[in-house]
Amino acid sequence: MAHKIKLFKIFAVFLLLQSTIIAQDFLLQGWYWDYPKTTDNNLWADTLRLKAQELADAGFTHVWLPPLSRASFGNSSNGYDPKDLFDLGLPAGGGATGFGSVTDLQNLIAEFNAVGIKAVADVVYNHRDGGKPENNPAVEGWIEGMTDTKINSGDQPFPSDRFRIVLPIGGATGYGSGTYYFKIRSKSLHSNFHNFGYKLYIQTNRVGYRNLSELSEDEFNNGAFNGGGDCGQGNNATELGRDMLATIDNAGCGIDEFALTVTTDDFFAAGDTLFIFLNNTGGSYSDHTVHGLWYDNGSFGQDIVNSLIYQTYTNFFGLPSQMGGMNYLNFKPNGNSTQLSGDFDFMWFFYDYDQNVQNTKDVLFDWSKWLWTDNGIRGYRMDAVKHFDYAFAGDLLDYLYDQGIAPDLVVGEFFDGNPGTLKNWVDVVSANMDADTKTAITPRIFDFSLRSKLEAADVPAIDVREVFTSSMVDAVGASGFNVVTFVNNHDFRHGGEPVENDPILSYAYILTNNQIGLPTVFYTDYYHRGIKDEIDELISIHKAHIAGATQRDYLSNNGGYYRYYDSGYETNTLLYQLYGTPSGKDVMVAINFANIALRVTHGVNTFELPVGSKLFDLTGNATSNFMEVDGNSRVSFEIPARSYTVWLETDGIESTPPTATISEFSGTTASGTISDGGSGIVSIEVKTLEGATITIGGNDFAQGQRFNTSPVSSVSITATKTGTSPKARLLITDAAGNQRVWFVDFL
Repeated sequence: MAHKIKLFKIFAVFLLLQSTIIAQDFLLQGWYWDYPKTTDNNLWADTLRLKAQELADAGFTHVWLPPLSRASFGNSSNGYDPKDLFDLGLPAGGGATGFGSVTDLQNLIAEFNAVGIKAVADVVYNHRDGGKPENNPAVEGWIEGMTDTKINSGDQPFPSDRFRIVLPIGGATGYGSGTYYFKIRSKSLHSNFHNFGYKLYIQTNRVGYRNLSELSEDEFNNGAFNGGGDCGQGNNATELGRDMLATIDNAGCGIDEFALTVTTDDFFAAGDTLFIFLNNTGGSYSDHTVHGLWYDNGSFGQDIVNSLIYQTYTNFFGLPSQMGGMNYLNFKPNGNSTQLSGDFDFMWFFYDYDQNVQNTKDVLFDWSKWLWTDNGIRGYRMDAVKHFDYAFAGDLLDYLYDQGIAPDLVVGEFFDGNPGTLKNWVDVVSANMDADTKTAITPRIFDFSLRSKLEAADVPAIDVREVFTSSMVDAVGASGFNVVTFVNNHDFRHGGEPVENDPILSYAYILTNNQIGLPTVFYTDYYHRGIKDEIDELISIHKAHIAGATQRDYLSNNGGYYRYYDSGYETNTLLYQLYGTPSGKDVMVAINFANIALRVTHGVNTFELPVGSKLFDLTGNATSNFMEVDGNSRVSFEIPARSYTVWLETDGIESTPPTATISEFSGTTASGTISDGGSGIVSIEVKTLEGATITIGGNDFAQGQRFNTSPVSSVSITATKTGTSPKARLLITDAAGNQRVWFVDFL
C-alpha cells in the first residue's frame, strides 16, 4: 500500500482591508532631472499616460508633473526657466515643450481622471526668464547707485549675466566709426570684489561673435596699470566679437580701460547698436560696470557715458499665448524696497518676481486658476518657496478658494534641513490665510530635515535612531497634515547626494509611519532601482492596516524598553509600534540598517497589545511568519541584513480553515481548492515563493505575479516542492475588498 506523504498545510490569517475608512494619499514624483525630452523625439506625457492604471492600482493618488510652461531654453529644458506661463505646448509657441504638447497633456490628465489620479503641477512663483530685451532704468539706478555703504549694509550687486548695456550708433546718433574707451571698475570700490573675474564682450548687429581665442587684459601695460588716460596710465585694445578676460583692480585707480576701434565696415550706417556684456567668470557677482566712456571720432573726443542704456530681458508682452504680460516693473529691483540679498531676496535664478506688485500677483494668481479650470490640474507643488514672501502663498490660497478651487495637495519646496525653519513657513502661510480657506486647504512642506537623516542612515553614518527625532512632526511638533515626506528627488542627482545604497529601507520608514506626513515616491526609485514590488507592497500594507493609526511608539529609541541583541546593533535598528488603528490591530515595524542579520528580543507597548498577542509578518522578510508577546511583554524575531518587516496583530491562526480543501498526494505535489462563500475571489497574488512552484487556476505563477479573475467562488491551487526550506505566501482578495493571507508551510 502506498504511503501518503502530507506535503503541506495552509494557515489562513483574515485581514481587514478598509482603506475607505480613512483615506491615505500617496504622491509619485512622475519624472526625474534627465527624463527623456521631446527634443530627442521622446514623449514623457505619454509615458505617464500609459502607466496611469498601473499607478492607480499601486495606490498612488497624486502624480507630480514637471514644470509645464514654455521654457526659455526650449524643449530640452526641465521647465524651471518659465517664459510663456500660459503656453503648455501650443503650436503657436513652437509645438511641444520638453514634456509634450498641450494635447498630450490633456490626454494624460484625462487618463489620470479616469483612474482617479490627481495631476500636481510644479509651479514656479519665484522667477521668470526669456523675455525680450527692454530698457530698465530701475536696474540702471541700482547698478549706478551702488556704494560702499550699501554693500556694508547688505545690498548685493545685480547679477552681471542678467543685463546688457547698449549704445545706439549710426544714423542720427552722432556716434559711429572711431575709438571707444571703456573704463570699467567696481562701482562701490568695495574690497569684497577685489580680483573678481569678468569677461568684456562687445558686438554690433553687423559684427557678431567671431569664434576667436579669448583676449586677456595686460594689467601692467607699458609698465603701468591699465587705468587709461584718467589715471595717467595706458590701456588694452579689445575687438568686436571677441571675449576679453579681466579682473577687478584692487590697486592703482581701480579702473580697467579698454580701447575699441570701430570702422565703417563694423556697423550699419543707417542705424546700429553696440551691445556690451560684462559677465562675471568666477561664479560670484561683483558690482563692476562702465564707469566712463570716451568717444574719439578722429576729429574730437567726448564723454558719452550718459548715452549708455541698461537693458534686461524682462519684456513678456506679445508672447504666443497672448497672456501673462509683464515688464521690468514686475521684477526686482523696481524701486520697491529690496537688498537683493539672502535666501529671501537674492536673485538665485533668472529674474525674480516682486510679488508685492499687484499686477505680478494678478498674473500668477490667474495662471494658477487657469491651470485648474482650463487644464485639469488638481494640486500644486510650489518651487523655491524660501526665496519669496511667505505671505504670497497664503494670499494665493485665499484667492483660489474664493474662486471655488480647493486643492487637497499644496506643498512648498523649502530647501533647508532645519525643521523649525520649515515649520515656520507653514505657520506664516497659515497665518496669512482666511479662516474659511483654512477649513478647505492645508498648506504642506517637504520634510528636508527627515530626508537628511535618512540619507545619513543609508550609509549608515549616524546612529539611525536619530531618524526618530528628525522629522518635522517629531522634532518641532508640526502636524503630519502639513508635511510631505520623501527619500529622493530630481535635485539629489550627483554623486553622494541620493539615498542610493538601499533606498527601500528609507521608503519602509516613510511608507509605514503614517503620522509624520504624506509620503512621496521618486520615479527613478520606483521604476529604475528594482524595488517597485516592495514599494507597492508597503503602500498596500499602509492602506489596509496603518492608515488612520493615531499613536506611535518608537520602541528602539534610547531607553524605555528591554532589549537584547543577539545579532545586530541597536544603533542600526528602527523598531516602532503603531496603534489606535481603525481595526484596533497594532502594527509593528522593524528596519535593519546593519550589514548583519538582526536577531533581537525587545519589549513592546502593551497598551493595546497585551501579553499573548500574536503578530504575523506581512512582508515575508522575517525568518518566521509569526511572533508572540511573551509573559515579559517582549517579542523575539530575526530579519536579514539591510532588510525590514511589518507585523500585524491577529486574533489567531486557523490551521484548518473551512474555506480550504486540500488533498494529500504521494510524492512532492499536492493540490486543493480555495473557496469563498461571500462576494467571490477576484485575485490571488504570490507574495513569497521559495523552493517551490505554485499553480493557480491551471497556470504557474512566480513571486510578485497575480492571478486575476471575475468573482468566483473557488480557485484550484497546486503546490510543488522543488528545493529545501520551501515556503509560499499568498494574498487573496475578494470582490468586497477583504483580504486573506495564506501561508503554505511545507512539511
